[in-house]
Amino acid sequence: MRNPLEELVGFQLVRTAGIGLRTVNAAYGDLAIRHPDAAVMMVIEANPGISQSAIGRMLKIQRSNMVPIISRLSDRGWIERNPGRGKAIGITVSPQGQAMMPQLHAASREGEARLAAGIGPDVYAQLLEVLRKIA
Repeated sequence: MRNPLEELVGFQLVRTAGIGLRTVNAAYGDLAIRHPDAAVMMVIEANPGISQSAIGRMLKIQRSNMVPIISRLSDRGWIERNPGRGKAIGITVSPQGQAMMPQLHAASREGEARLAAGIGPDVYAQLLEVLRKIA
């Protein structure tokens, strides 16, 4: 049987993204966090006081999807919202969130290592370079 989609980059990217997400999410294990929430935590950690809309733009997450992510992280006590400039609210990682960040980074590295192990470090580096050009 022939799959006409096998030769399409878009199809391969979608299929590969699913595999990548499952692999990385599995590495988060005991943290009970999914990749979008982890990505938001890492962006906030790297950019203390960042606004919710700036996080969404950086990660290409729609505004309507950012609201539940920020709510989940806030409910877990991992982030804090602080008055920013004008109407903006600055978001920072809370002390409780900072305490779990080393585990989050370790789990992210583990997930990435699993992906790299499947294709080898050289191909992993090449793939990252190509994907950055697409995004």
